[in-house]
Amino acid sequence: MRPPRDQGLFLTVFIGICVAVVLGMWVALPVHIKVVIEGEDMEEESAGPEPLTLKPAVTPEERIEQMERALSLAQAAVKDLEKSESEKAGSEKAGSNKVGTEKAGSEKKGSSP
Repeated sequence: MRPPRDQGLFLTVFIGICVAVVLGMWVALPVHIKVVIEGEDMEEESAGPEPLTLKPAVTPEERIEQMERALSLAQAAVKDLEKSESEKAGSEKAGSNKVGTEKAGSEKKGSSP
């Protein structure tokens, strides 16, 4: 980078931009610190609104109860699925036995010489 021809102008512009940025940030920042002057009463501070207290959206006890309810529903659903699967498997066994006996009977009829 080569040096500028007018170094005084360059320095003035550079310092002006820096001051503008600092002032812009200073104006944009919210005021958090109150300056206490000696002899000033602190009544103004107590007259302000109370700070907000945040309550957790869900307490641990409520969350545990929700999880227990969800687990009991899941266990009931699993039992229902197992029951329907066992009934389905039982009906398939009964159906396969009937088909097997019919086939065996038909083979005997057709295979007699």
